[in-house]
Amino acid sequence: MLQKSRQRYRFASLLVLGVVACTVFSACQEDAKNASKSAEESLYPRNKTLYIGGFDWAPPTTFNPLDGDPNFPIDGNIRLMYESLLTYNNLDGSTEPMLAKSFTQTDSSITVELDDRARWSNGDKVTADDVLYTFHLDSIFPTPRHGGWQYINRISANGNRIEFVMNKAEKNPLVLLSLISETSILPKSVFEPLAEAAKKGNSYDYAKVLTFKNDSLPVVSGPYNLDSFYPDKIVLKRVENYWGNVKHEGRAPAPLYVIHSLYTSNNLFNNAMTKGNLDVSSIFMPRIWEKKRDDIRAWSLKEPYHYPGSIPTLFIATTTAPFNDVAFRRALAHAINFEKIKSIAVSNYTDAVRPGFILPFNQEARYFNEEDAEKFGYSYDIEKARKILSYAGYSWDKDGKLQSPDGKLLRTLDLECPQGWTDWEDVIKIVAESFKELGIETNQRFVDYGEWDKDLRFGKFDLLMKTQTADLSAATPWTRFNQVMSGKDAKPVGEEAYSNQGRFSDPSADSLLNLIPSLTDTAALQTAYRALNRIFMEKIPVLPLMYRPSQFYQFSTKHWTNFPTEENPYAPPQALVIGASIKALWEIKPIQ
Repeated sequence: MLQKSRQRYRFASLLVLGVVACTVFSACQEDAKNASKSAEESLYPRNKTLYIGGFDWAPPTTFNPLDGDPNFPIDGNIRLMYESLLTYNNLDGSTEPMLAKSFTQTDSSITVELDDRARWSNGDKVTADDVLYTFHLDSIFPTPRHGGWQYINRISANGNRIEFVMNKAEKNPLVLLSLISETSILPKSVFEPLAEAAKKGNSYDYAKVLTFKNDSLPVVSGPYNLDSFYPDKIVLKRVENYWGNVKHEGRAPAPLYVIHSLYTSNNLFNNAMTKGNLDVSSIFMPRIWEKKRDDIRAWSLKEPYHYPGSIPTLFIATTTAPFNDVAFRRALAHAINFEKIKSIAVSNYTDAVRPGFILPFNQEARYFNEEDAEKFGYSYDIEKARKILSYAGYSWDKDGKLQSPDGKLLRTLDLECPQGWTDWEDVIKIVAESFKELGIETNQRFVDYGEWDKDLRFGKFDLLMKTQTADLSAATPWTRFNQVMSGKDAKPVGEEAYSNQGRFSDPSADSLLNLIPSLTDTAALQTAYRALNRIFMEKIPVLPLMYRPSQFYQFSTKHWTNFPTEENPYAPPQALVIGASIKALWEIKPIQ
Protein backbone atom coordinates (compact mmCIF):
# COMPACT_ATOMS: atom_id res chain seq x y z
CA MET A 1 0.00 0.00 0.00
CA LEU A 2 2.87 2.36 0.89
CA GLN A 3 4.53 1.70 -2.49
CA LYS A 4 1.28 2.42 -4.31
CA SER A 5 0.82 5.65 -2.34
CA ARG A 6 4.33 6.78 -3.27
CA GLN A 7 3.62 5.96 -6.92
CA ARG A 8 0.39 7.93 -6.79
CA TYR A 9 2.22 10.86 -5.13
CA ARG A 10 4.99 10.74 -7.74
CA PHE A 11 2.40 10.63 -10.54
CA ALA A 12 0.45 13.52 -9.04
CA SER A 13 3.64 15.56 -8.69
CA LEU A 14 4.56 14.90 -12.31
CA LEU A 15 1.03 15.83 -13.36
CA VAL A 16 1.23 19.13 -11.47
CA LEU A 17 4.66 19.83 -12.96
CA GLY A 18 3.26 19.02 -16.42
CA VAL A 19 0.33 21.37 -15.93
CA VAL A 20 2.65 24.11 -14.70
CA ALA A 21 5.04 23.53 -17.62
CA CYS A 22 2.16 23.56 -20.05
CA THR A 23 0.83 26.78 -18.52
CA VAL A 24 4.27 28.37 -18.63
CA PHE A 25 4.74 27.20 -22.25
CA SER A 26 1.33 28.63 -23.25
CA ALA A 27 2.16 31.87 -21.50
CA CYS A 28 5.50 31.97 -23.30
CA GLN A 29 3.74 31.41 -26.59
CA GLU A 30 1.33 34.25 -25.82
CA ASP A 31 4.22 36.48 -24.76
CA ALA A 32 5.99 35.66 -28.03
CA LYS A 33 2.88 36.55 -30.00
CA ASN A 34 2.49 39.83 -28.14
CA ALA A 35 6.19 40.64 -28.58
CA SER A 36 5.95 39.93 -32.31
CA LYS A 37 2.86 42.13 -32.57
CA SER A 38 4.55 44.95 -30.66
CA ALA A 39 7.62 44.69 -32.86
CA GLU A 40 5.49 44.95 -35.99
CA GLU A 41 3.59 47.94 -34.63
CA SER A 42 6.87 49.70 -33.82
CA LEU A 43 7.91 49.25 -37.46
CA TYR A 44 4.47 49.93 -38.92
CA PRO A 45 2.37 52.09 -36.54
CA ARG A 46 -1.22 50.89 -36.66
CA ASN A 47 -2.66 54.37 -37.17
CA LYS A 48 -0.37 54.81 -40.20
CA THR A 49 -0.68 51.34 -41.72
CA LEU A 50 -3.52 49.97 -43.83
CA TYR A 51 -3.60 46.17 -43.96
CA ILE A 52 -5.33 44.62 -46.96
CA GLY A 53 -5.76 41.05 -48.17
CA GLY A 54 -7.12 38.86 -50.90
CA PHE A 55 -5.09 39.85 -53.96
CA ASP A 56 -2.23 37.44 -53.37
CA TRP A 57 -1.90 34.10 -51.58
CA ALA A 58 1.61 32.74 -52.05
CA PRO A 59 5.01 34.10 -50.95
CA PRO A 60 6.18 36.76 -53.43
CA THR A 61 8.56 35.83 -56.23
CA THR A 62 8.49 38.72 -58.71
CA PHE A 63 7.30 42.30 -59.15
CA ASN A 64 8.18 42.44 -62.84
CA PRO A 65 5.20 43.97 -64.73
CA LEU A 66 6.21 42.05 -67.87
CA ASP A 67 5.66 38.74 -66.08
CA GLY A 68 2.39 36.97 -66.81
CA ASP A 69 1.62 36.52 -63.12
CA PRO A 70 3.48 39.04 -60.94
CA ASN A 71 2.80 39.57 -57.27
CA PHE A 72 0.72 42.29 -55.67
CA PRO A 73 0.56 45.18 -56.39
CA ILE A 74 1.70 44.65 -59.98
CA ASP A 75 -0.98 42.21 -61.08
CA GLY A 76 -4.41 43.12 -62.35
CA ASN A 77 -5.60 46.72 -62.46
CA ILE A 78 -4.03 47.71 -59.13
CA ARG A 79 -2.80 51.29 -59.32
CA LEU A 80 -0.58 51.73 -56.24
CA MET A 81 2.82 51.54 -57.97
CA TYR A 82 2.20 51.78 -61.70
CA GLU A 83 -0.54 53.94 -63.14
CA SER A 84 -2.50 53.79 -66.37
CA LEU A 85 -3.36 56.71 -68.64
CA LEU A 86 -7.07 56.41 -67.88
CA THR A 87 -9.19 54.45 -65.43
CA TYR A 88 -12.77 53.19 -65.46
CA ASN A 89 -15.24 54.12 -62.71
CA ASN A 90 -17.71 51.26 -62.42
CA LEU A 91 -20.17 53.30 -60.35
CA ASP A 92 -21.13 55.73 -63.10
CA GLY A 93 -19.56 54.13 -66.18
CA SER A 94 -17.20 57.05 -66.75
CA THR A 95 -13.58 56.92 -67.88
CA GLU A 96 -11.42 59.14 -65.67
CA PRO A 97 -7.94 60.56 -66.29
CA MET A 98 -5.02 59.12 -64.32
CA LEU A 99 -1.64 59.81 -65.95
CA ALA A 100 -3.61 61.55 -68.69
CA LYS A 101 -5.05 65.04 -68.54
CA SER A 102 -7.86 64.22 -70.97
CA PHE A 103 -8.80 62.07 -73.97
CA THR A 104 -10.86 62.36 -77.13
CA GLN A 105 -12.32 59.65 -79.35
CA THR A 106 -13.21 59.56 -83.03
CA ASP A 107 -14.49 56.84 -85.31
CA SER A 108 -10.94 55.70 -86.05
CA SER A 109 -8.73 56.67 -83.10
CA ILE A 110 -8.40 57.60 -79.45
CA THR A 111 -6.11 60.48 -78.53
CA VAL A 112 -4.81 60.90 -75.00
CA GLU A 113 -3.17 64.04 -73.65
CA LEU A 114 -0.58 63.24 -71.01
CA ASP A 115 -0.67 65.26 -67.77
CA ASP A 116 2.39 67.49 -67.89
CA ARG A 117 2.73 67.23 -64.09
CA ALA A 118 3.19 63.44 -64.05
CA ARG A 119 6.51 62.32 -62.58
CA TRP A 120 8.35 59.09 -61.82
CA SER A 121 9.45 58.44 -58.24
CA ASN A 122 13.03 59.42 -59.20
CA GLY A 123 11.81 62.88 -60.21
CA ASP A 124 11.92 62.37 -63.99
CA LYS A 125 8.93 63.38 -66.10
CA VAL A 126 6.54 60.74 -67.39
CA THR A 127 6.76 61.28 -71.13
CA ALA A 128 5.05 60.21 -74.32
CA ASP A 129 8.17 58.11 -75.01
CA ASP A 130 7.41 56.10 -71.86
CA VAL A 131 3.88 55.48 -73.13
CA LEU A 132 5.02 54.50 -76.62
CA TYR A 133 7.69 52.17 -75.27
CA THR A 134 5.27 50.51 -72.83
CA PHE A 135 2.94 49.53 -75.66
CA HIS A 136 5.97 48.49 -77.75
CA LEU A 137 6.96 46.07 -74.95
CA ASP A 138 3.49 44.53 -75.08
CA SER A 139 3.91 44.04 -78.83
CA ILE A 140 7.23 42.15 -78.59
CA PHE A 141 6.66 40.09 -75.43
CA PRO A 142 3.81 37.66 -74.61
CA THR A 143 2.45 39.81 -71.78
CA PRO A 144 -1.24 39.60 -70.77
CA ARG A 145 -1.81 42.66 -72.99
CA HIS A 146 -0.01 41.27 -76.05
CA GLY A 147 -3.31 40.39 -77.74
CA GLY A 148 -4.40 44.01 -77.60
CA TRP A 149 -2.18 44.82 -80.56
CA GLN A 150 -4.60 43.11 -82.93
CA TYR A 151 -6.85 46.14 -82.41
CA ILE A 152 -4.10 48.74 -82.97
CA ASN A 153 -2.76 49.93 -86.32
CA ARG A 154 -0.19 52.36 -84.91
CA ILE A 155 0.57 54.60 -81.95
CA SER A 156 2.24 57.97 -82.42
CA ALA A 157 3.02 61.02 -80.31
CA ASN A 158 3.06 64.75 -80.89
CA GLY A 159 4.35 66.42 -77.75
CA ASN A 160 2.14 65.24 -74.90
CA ARG A 161 -0.58 63.96 -77.24
CA ILE A 162 -0.57 60.23 -77.98
CA GLU A 163 -2.80 58.92 -80.77
CA PHE A 164 -3.95 55.30 -80.86
CA VAL A 165 -5.15 54.49 -84.39
CA MET A 166 -7.46 51.50 -84.69
CA ASN A 167 -6.80 48.53 -86.92
CA LYS A 168 -9.48 48.71 -89.63
CA ALA A 169 -9.64 44.93 -89.91
CA GLU A 170 -10.18 44.51 -86.14
CA LYS A 171 -11.83 47.83 -85.35
CA ASN A 172 -12.94 47.76 -81.73
CA PRO A 173 -13.03 51.07 -79.84
CA LEU A 174 -14.48 49.32 -76.77
CA VAL A 175 -11.47 47.06 -76.35
CA LEU A 176 -9.00 49.82 -77.23
CA LEU A 177 -10.39 52.16 -74.57
CA SER A 178 -10.27 49.35 -72.01
CA LEU A 179 -6.72 48.48 -73.07
CA ILE A 180 -5.58 52.07 -72.57
CA SER A 181 -7.31 52.10 -69.16
CA GLU A 182 -5.74 48.84 -68.01
CA THR A 183 -2.14 49.14 -69.25
CA SER A 184 0.43 50.10 -66.62
CA ILE A 185 2.76 52.73 -68.06
CA LEU A 186 6.39 51.79 -67.43
CA PRO A 187 9.59 53.88 -67.35
CA LYS A 188 11.49 53.49 -70.62
CA SER A 189 14.74 54.25 -68.79
CA VAL A 190 14.37 51.01 -66.81
CA PHE A 191 12.81 48.63 -69.31
CA GLU A 192 14.57 49.55 -72.56
CA PRO A 193 18.00 48.35 -71.30
CA LEU A 194 16.31 45.20 -70.02
CA ALA A 195 14.73 44.47 -73.41
CA GLU A 196 17.86 45.31 -75.35
CA ALA A 197 19.93 42.94 -73.19
CA ALA A 198 17.46 40.16 -74.05
CA LYS A 199 17.56 40.80 -77.78
CA LYS A 200 18.73 37.93 -80.02
CA GLY A 201 18.82 38.99 -83.64
CA ASN A 202 15.24 39.80 -84.60
CA SER A 203 13.73 38.19 -81.50
CA TYR A 204 13.90 38.50 -77.74
CA ASP A 205 14.69 36.07 -74.94
CA TYR A 206 11.56 36.46 -72.82
CA ALA A 207 12.94 34.14 -70.13
CA LYS A 208 15.89 36.49 -69.65
CA VAL A 209 13.53 39.44 -69.21
CA LEU A 210 11.68 37.52 -66.50
CA THR A 211 14.87 37.10 -64.44
CA PHE A 212 14.46 40.79 -63.56
CA LYS A 213 12.44 40.74 -60.34
CA ASN A 214 11.99 44.52 -59.98
CA ASP A 215 12.21 44.15 -56.21
CA SER A 216 14.74 46.85 -55.28
CA LEU A 217 13.59 50.48 -55.35
CA PRO A 218 11.47 50.26 -58.51
CA VAL A 219 10.91 53.48 -60.47
CA VAL A 220 7.15 54.07 -60.29
CA SER A 221 4.61 56.79 -60.96
CA GLY A 222 2.04 55.79 -58.34
CA PRO A 223 1.49 56.89 -54.73
CA TYR A 224 3.24 53.85 -53.18
CA ASN A 225 6.41 51.90 -53.79
CA LEU A 226 7.76 48.53 -52.74
CA ASP A 227 9.45 48.81 -49.34
CA SER A 228 10.07 45.16 -48.41
CA PHE A 229 8.53 41.71 -48.74
CA TYR A 230 8.43 38.50 -46.74
CA PRO A 231 6.78 35.09 -47.08
CA ASP A 232 3.79 36.38 -45.11
CA LYS A 233 3.46 39.98 -46.32
CA ILE A 234 4.26 42.61 -48.94
CA VAL A 235 5.03 46.08 -47.59
CA LEU A 236 4.48 49.25 -49.61
CA LYS A 237 5.51 52.71 -48.43
CA ARG A 238 4.06 56.05 -49.44
CA VAL A 239 5.95 58.03 -52.09
CA GLU A 240 6.32 61.38 -50.36
CA ASN A 241 6.90 63.32 -53.57
CA TYR A 242 4.04 61.65 -55.44
CA TRP A 243 3.07 63.95 -58.28
CA GLY A 244 -0.66 63.15 -58.05
CA ASN A 245 -1.04 64.73 -54.61
CA VAL A 246 -1.70 67.96 -56.49
CA LYS A 247 -5.09 66.47 -57.43
CA HIS A 248 -5.88 66.21 -53.71
CA GLU A 249 -5.06 69.79 -52.68
CA GLY A 250 -1.48 68.77 -52.00
CA ARG A 251 -2.47 66.15 -49.43
CA ALA A 252 -0.70 62.77 -49.26
CA PRO A 253 -2.62 59.48 -48.95
CA ALA A 254 -3.57 58.82 -45.31
CA PRO A 255 -1.69 55.51 -44.80
CA LEU A 256 2.10 55.75 -44.65
CA TYR A 257 2.22 51.99 -45.27
CA VAL A 258 -0.03 49.63 -47.19
CA ILE A 259 0.67 46.01 -46.24
CA HIS A 260 -0.79 43.05 -48.07
CA SER A 261 -0.90 40.10 -45.68
CA LEU A 262 -0.55 36.64 -47.20
CA TYR A 263 -2.66 33.66 -46.12
CA THR A 264 -3.38 30.36 -47.83
CA SER A 265 -7.18 30.14 -47.54
CA ASN A 266 -10.37 32.18 -47.27
CA ASN A 267 -10.79 31.14 -43.64
CA LEU A 268 -7.36 32.45 -42.62
CA PHE A 269 -7.97 35.79 -44.35
CA ASN A 270 -11.37 36.08 -42.67
CA ASN A 271 -10.01 35.16 -39.22
CA ALA A 272 -7.39 37.89 -39.58
CA MET A 273 -10.06 40.41 -40.43
CA THR A 274 -12.27 39.40 -37.51
CA LYS A 275 -9.31 39.93 -35.18
CA GLY A 276 -8.66 43.39 -36.61
CA ASN A 277 -5.45 42.35 -38.38
CA LEU A 278 -6.89 43.26 -41.79
CA ASP A 279 -8.61 46.54 -42.63
CA VAL A 280 -9.80 45.79 -46.18
CA SER A 281 -10.40 42.40 -47.77
CA SER A 282 -11.44 41.16 -51.20
CA ILE A 283 -12.01 37.61 -49.91
CA PHE A 284 -15.45 36.04 -49.72
CA MET A 285 -16.65 36.47 -46.13
CA PRO A 286 -19.94 34.67 -45.41
CA ARG A 287 -22.87 36.22 -43.52
CA ILE A 288 -21.47 39.73 -43.56
CA TRP A 289 -24.51 41.09 -41.69
CA GLU A 290 -23.37 39.16 -38.61
CA LYS A 291 -19.93 40.80 -38.68
CA LYS A 292 -21.21 44.11 -37.38
CA ARG A 293 -20.22 42.89 -33.91
CA ASP A 294 -16.63 42.76 -35.17
CA ASP A 295 -16.84 46.26 -36.71
CA ILE A 296 -16.92 44.80 -40.23
CA ARG A 297 -19.30 45.67 -43.05
CA ALA A 298 -19.53 45.67 -46.86
CA TRP A 299 -20.44 48.27 -49.49
CA SER A 300 -24.17 48.09 -48.68
CA LEU A 301 -26.04 47.36 -45.46
CA LYS A 302 -28.75 45.49 -47.36
CA GLU A 303 -28.87 42.58 -49.81
CA PRO A 304 -26.92 41.81 -51.89
CA TYR A 305 -24.42 43.78 -49.72
CA HIS A 306 -21.81 43.88 -52.51
CA TYR A 307 -21.88 45.79 -55.81
CA PRO A 308 -22.50 43.23 -58.59
CA GLY A 309 -20.08 43.28 -61.48
CA SER A 310 -19.53 39.78 -62.85
CA ILE A 311 -21.23 36.45 -63.55
CA PRO A 312 -19.44 33.32 -62.28
CA THR A 313 -20.21 30.42 -64.57
CA LEU A 314 -19.60 26.78 -65.24
CA PHE A 315 -17.55 26.58 -68.42
CA ILE A 316 -18.82 23.73 -70.58
CA ALA A 317 -16.72 21.46 -72.82
CA THR A 318 -19.11 22.18 -75.70
CA THR A 319 -17.26 20.03 -78.25
CA THR A 320 -17.23 16.91 -76.06
CA ALA A 321 -20.15 14.50 -75.53
CA PRO A 322 -22.62 14.84 -73.94
CA PHE A 323 -22.09 18.63 -73.86
CA ASN A 324 -22.03 18.93 -77.67
CA ASP A 325 -25.81 18.35 -77.46
CA VAL A 326 -27.59 21.71 -77.01
CA ALA A 327 -30.61 19.93 -75.48
CA PHE A 328 -28.37 18.45 -72.79
CA ARG A 329 -26.93 21.90 -72.01
CA ARG A 330 -30.40 23.44 -71.80
CA ALA A 331 -31.52 20.69 -69.43
CA LEU A 332 -28.54 21.43 -67.19
CA ALA A 333 -29.50 25.12 -67.13
CA HIS A 334 -32.96 24.16 -65.82
CA ALA A 335 -31.45 21.79 -63.24
CA ILE A 336 -29.41 24.34 -61.27
CA ASN A 337 -30.96 25.45 -58.00
CA PHE A 338 -30.09 29.14 -58.22
CA GLU A 339 -31.95 30.07 -55.05
CA LYS A 340 -30.01 27.50 -53.03
CA ILE A 341 -26.73 28.87 -54.39
CA LYS A 342 -27.88 32.37 -53.47
CA SER A 343 -28.91 31.59 -49.91
CA ILE A 344 -26.47 28.87 -48.86
CA ALA A 345 -23.29 29.15 -50.91
CA VAL A 346 -22.93 32.92 -51.25
CA SER A 347 -24.82 34.34 -48.25
CA ASN A 348 -27.39 36.16 -50.43
CA TYR A 349 -24.58 38.22 -52.03
CA THR A 350 -26.39 37.96 -55.36
CA ASP A 351 -29.65 39.20 -56.76
CA ALA A 352 -31.98 36.60 -58.23
CA VAL A 353 -30.26 35.28 -61.36
CA ARG A 354 -32.00 36.19 -64.62
CA PRO A 355 -31.46 34.26 -67.86
CA GLY A 356 -28.71 35.37 -70.20
CA PHE A 357 -25.32 37.01 -69.86
CA ILE A 358 -26.22 40.64 -69.18
CA LEU A 359 -26.31 42.13 -65.69
CA PRO A 360 -29.95 43.33 -65.39
CA PHE A 361 -29.04 46.39 -63.28
CA ASN A 362 -26.70 49.39 -63.13
CA GLN A 363 -24.91 50.31 -66.39
CA GLU A 364 -26.00 47.16 -68.29
CA ALA A 365 -29.71 47.28 -67.43
CA ARG A 366 -30.50 49.17 -70.65
CA TYR A 367 -29.45 46.11 -72.67
CA PHE A 368 -31.49 43.52 -70.74
CA ASN A 369 -34.83 42.49 -72.25
CA GLU A 370 -37.31 40.94 -69.81
CA GLU A 371 -39.64 39.67 -72.56
CA ASP A 372 -36.84 37.61 -74.12
CA ALA A 373 -35.75 36.33 -70.71
CA GLU A 374 -39.22 34.92 -70.16
CA LYS A 375 -39.55 33.48 -73.66
CA PHE A 376 -36.08 32.04 -74.32
CA GLY A 377 -34.55 31.80 -70.87
CA TYR A 378 -34.34 29.18 -68.16
CA SER A 379 -35.01 28.76 -64.46
CA TYR A 380 -34.73 26.01 -61.87
CA ASP A 381 -37.30 23.46 -63.03
CA ILE A 382 -36.36 19.78 -62.77
CA GLU A 383 -39.53 18.60 -64.51
CA LYS A 384 -38.85 20.84 -67.49
CA ALA A 385 -35.26 19.59 -67.57
CA ARG A 386 -36.59 16.00 -67.69
CA LYS A 387 -38.96 16.85 -70.53
CA ILE A 388 -36.13 18.43 -72.56
CA LEU A 389 -34.00 15.31 -72.08
CA SER A 390 -36.86 12.91 -72.87
CA TYR A 391 -37.70 14.80 -76.05
CA ALA A 392 -34.01 14.62 -77.09
CA GLY A 393 -34.00 10.81 -76.67
CA TYR A 394 -32.51 10.45 -73.18
CA SER A 395 -33.99 7.99 -70.69
CA TRP A 396 -33.51 6.68 -67.14
CA ASP A 397 -32.71 3.20 -65.89
CA LYS A 398 -34.54 1.47 -63.04
CA ASP A 399 -32.32 3.23 -60.49
CA GLY A 400 -33.13 6.66 -61.92
CA LYS A 401 -29.74 7.19 -63.56
CA LEU A 402 -29.65 9.08 -66.84
CA GLN A 403 -29.00 7.19 -70.08
CA SER A 404 -27.80 8.70 -73.36
CA PRO A 405 -29.97 8.43 -76.52
CA ASP A 406 -27.95 5.31 -77.46
CA GLY A 407 -29.21 3.62 -74.27
CA LYS A 408 -25.85 3.68 -72.49
CA LEU A 409 -25.51 4.95 -68.93
CA LEU A 410 -24.27 8.54 -68.93
CA ARG A 411 -20.70 8.78 -67.68
CA THR A 412 -19.83 10.55 -64.43
CA LEU A 413 -19.21 14.24 -65.06
CA ASP A 414 -16.40 16.23 -63.46
CA LEU A 415 -17.17 19.49 -61.64
CA GLU A 416 -13.99 21.49 -60.99
CA CYS A 417 -12.87 24.59 -59.11
CA PRO A 418 -9.74 25.72 -57.20
CA GLN A 419 -9.23 24.19 -53.78
CA GLY A 420 -9.63 26.57 -50.84
CA TRP A 421 -12.09 28.86 -52.62
CA THR A 422 -14.76 27.93 -50.12
CA ASP A 423 -17.66 29.82 -51.67
CA TRP A 424 -16.99 28.18 -55.04
CA GLU A 425 -16.64 24.77 -53.42
CA ASP A 426 -20.08 25.24 -51.85
CA VAL A 427 -21.52 26.21 -55.25
CA ILE A 428 -20.04 23.06 -56.82
CA LYS A 429 -21.61 20.92 -54.08
CA ILE A 430 -25.05 22.45 -54.71
CA VAL A 431 -24.74 21.96 -58.48
CA ALA A 432 -23.79 18.31 -57.87
CA GLU A 433 -26.93 17.86 -55.76
CA SER A 434 -29.05 19.52 -58.46
CA PHE A 435 -27.66 17.31 -61.22
CA LYS A 436 -28.27 14.22 -59.10
CA GLU A 437 -31.98 15.05 -59.20
CA LEU A 438 -31.70 14.50 -62.96
CA GLY A 439 -29.93 11.17 -62.46
CA ILE A 440 -26.51 12.61 -63.34
CA GLU A 441 -23.56 11.43 -61.26
CA THR A 442 -20.71 13.90 -60.70
CA ASN A 443 -17.16 13.92 -59.41
CA GLN A 444 -16.35 17.08 -57.44
CA ARG A 445 -12.74 18.09 -58.15
CA PHE A 446 -11.25 20.73 -55.83
CA VAL A 447 -7.74 21.08 -57.20
CA ASP A 448 -4.66 23.24 -56.85
CA TYR A 449 -5.02 26.59 -58.65
CA GLY A 450 -2.21 25.72 -61.08
CA GLU A 451 -3.93 22.49 -62.09
CA TRP A 452 -7.27 24.26 -62.46
CA ASP A 453 -5.72 26.96 -64.64
CA LYS A 454 -3.98 24.40 -66.86
CA ASP A 455 -7.16 22.32 -67.24
CA LEU A 456 -9.00 25.51 -68.23
CA ARG A 457 -6.50 26.64 -70.84
CA PHE A 458 -6.12 23.25 -72.50
CA GLY A 459 -9.81 22.32 -72.34
CA LYS A 460 -9.24 19.31 -70.09
CA PHE A 461 -12.51 19.52 -68.17
CA ASP A 462 -16.22 18.71 -68.29
CA LEU A 463 -17.63 21.57 -66.24
CA LEU A 464 -15.24 24.08 -64.68
CA MET A 465 -16.14 27.11 -62.59
CA LYS A 466 -14.69 30.46 -63.65
CA THR A 467 -15.45 34.16 -63.60
CA GLN A 468 -14.52 35.78 -66.88
CA THR A 469 -14.14 39.56 -67.21
CA ALA A 470 -13.95 40.05 -63.46
CA ASP A 471 -13.57 43.84 -63.83
CA LEU A 472 -16.29 46.03 -65.25
CA SER A 473 -14.92 48.26 -68.00
CA ALA A 474 -15.90 50.42 -70.93
CA ALA A 475 -16.10 47.21 -72.98
CA THR A 476 -18.57 45.23 -70.84
CA PRO A 477 -20.84 43.41 -71.50
CA TRP A 478 -19.23 42.88 -74.94
CA THR A 479 -16.06 41.39 -73.42
CA ARG A 480 -18.10 39.00 -71.30
CA PHE A 481 -19.90 37.61 -74.35
CA ASN A 482 -16.74 37.60 -76.44
CA GLN A 483 -14.78 35.57 -73.91
CA VAL A 484 -17.24 32.68 -74.06
CA MET A 485 -18.72 32.89 -77.58
CA SER A 486 -16.04 34.12 -80.00
CA GLY A 487 -15.58 31.50 -82.72
CA LYS A 488 -12.21 32.90 -83.79
CA ASP A 489 -10.89 32.00 -80.32
CA ALA A 490 -12.27 28.44 -80.41
CA LYS A 491 -9.29 26.09 -80.48
CA PRO A 492 -9.21 22.27 -80.45
CA VAL A 493 -9.13 20.59 -77.05
CA GLY A 494 -5.50 20.18 -76.03
CA GLU A 495 -4.43 23.41 -77.69
CA GLU A 496 -3.85 26.29 -75.28
CA ALA A 497 -6.62 28.94 -75.21
CA TYR A 498 -6.87 32.11 -73.13
CA SER A 499 -10.41 32.89 -74.23
CA ASN A 500 -13.48 30.82 -75.08
CA GLN A 501 -12.00 27.84 -73.28
CA GLY A 502 -15.31 25.99 -73.72
CA ARG A 503 -14.61 25.96 -77.49
CA PHE A 504 -18.10 27.28 -78.38
CA SER A 505 -18.80 28.49 -81.92
CA ASP A 506 -21.82 30.06 -83.61
CA PRO A 507 -21.62 32.15 -86.84
CA SER A 508 -24.56 34.39 -85.89
CA ALA A 509 -22.96 35.18 -82.55
CA ASP A 510 -19.67 35.98 -84.30
CA SER A 511 -21.43 38.44 -86.61
CA LEU A 512 -22.96 40.28 -83.66
CA LEU A 513 -19.65 40.29 -81.76
CA ASN A 514 -18.07 41.93 -84.81
CA LEU A 515 -20.90 44.47 -85.14
CA ILE A 516 -21.38 45.71 -81.58
CA PRO A 517 -18.03 47.52 -81.10
CA SER A 518 -18.76 49.71 -84.14
CA LEU A 519 -22.15 50.89 -82.82
CA THR A 520 -22.58 54.17 -80.94
CA ASP A 521 -26.36 54.61 -81.09
CA THR A 522 -28.04 53.32 -77.91
CA ALA A 523 -31.07 51.89 -79.76
CA ALA A 524 -28.83 50.00 -82.19
CA LEU A 525 -26.76 48.65 -79.30
CA GLN A 526 -29.91 47.50 -77.50
CA THR A 527 -31.08 45.65 -80.62
CA ALA A 528 -27.71 43.97 -81.13
CA TYR A 529 -27.27 42.95 -77.49
CA ARG A 530 -30.84 41.63 -77.44
CA ALA A 531 -30.06 39.35 -80.40
CA LEU A 532 -26.76 38.21 -78.90
CA ASN A 533 -28.32 37.46 -75.52
CA ARG A 534 -31.07 35.45 -77.21
CA ILE A 535 -28.45 33.25 -78.91
CA PHE A 536 -26.78 32.83 -75.52
CA MET A 537 -30.04 31.71 -73.89
CA GLU A 538 -30.86 29.31 -76.71
CA LYS A 539 -27.41 27.75 -77.14
CA ILE A 540 -26.09 27.85 -73.53
CA PRO A 541 -22.32 28.25 -74.18
CA VAL A 542 -21.72 28.41 -70.41
CA LEU A 543 -23.91 27.96 -67.33
CA PRO A 544 -24.32 31.20 -65.33
CA LEU A 545 -24.55 30.50 -61.60
CA MET A 546 -24.92 33.82 -59.78
CA TYR A 547 -23.93 37.47 -59.80
CA ARG A 548 -20.78 38.46 -58.00
CA PRO A 549 -18.96 41.72 -57.31
CA SER A 550 -15.90 42.47 -59.40
CA GLN A 551 -14.13 42.24 -56.06
CA PHE A 552 -15.60 41.39 -52.70
CA TYR A 553 -15.17 44.52 -50.65
CA GLN A 554 -15.49 44.47 -46.89
CA PHE A 555 -13.71 46.64 -44.39
CA SER A 556 -13.08 46.91 -40.67
CA THR A 557 -13.55 50.18 -38.80
CA LYS A 558 -11.43 49.15 -35.80
CA HIS A 559 -8.42 51.14 -37.02
CA TRP A 560 -9.66 53.22 -40.00
CA THR A 561 -12.92 55.00 -40.88
CA ASN A 562 -14.61 56.91 -43.73
CA PHE A 563 -14.45 54.08 -46.26
CA PRO A 564 -16.54 54.49 -49.43
CA THR A 565 -20.00 52.94 -49.04
CA GLU A 566 -23.35 52.91 -50.77
CA GLU A 567 -24.38 55.80 -48.49
CA ASN A 568 -21.12 57.67 -49.17
CA PRO A 569 -20.14 56.60 -52.72
CA TYR A 570 -17.21 58.94 -53.26
CA ALA A 571 -15.17 56.08 -54.78
CA PRO A 572 -16.09 52.71 -56.32
CA PRO A 573 -16.05 49.57 -54.12
CA GLN A 574 -12.75 48.11 -55.34
CA ALA A 575 -10.77 47.69 -52.12
CA LEU A 576 -9.07 51.13 -52.37
CA VAL A 577 -6.34 49.79 -54.66
CA ILE A 578 -7.97 49.07 -58.04
CA GLY A 579 -8.56 51.67 -60.73
CA ALA A 580 -10.58 54.69 -59.68
CA SER A 581 -11.02 53.38 -56.14
CA ILE A 582 -7.53 54.48 -55.05
CA LYS A 583 -8.86 58.01 -54.51
CA ALA A 584 -10.26 56.65 -51.23
CA LEU A 585 -6.72 56.42 -49.82
CA TRP A 586 -6.77 60.22 -49.44
CA GLU A 587 -10.10 60.18 -47.60
CA ILE A 588 -9.97 57.37 -45.04
CA LYS A 589 -9.09 58.43 -41.50
CA PRO A 590 -7.19 56.58 -38.76
CA ILE A 591 -8.71 55.89 -35.36
CA GLN A 592 -6.43 57.78 -32.98
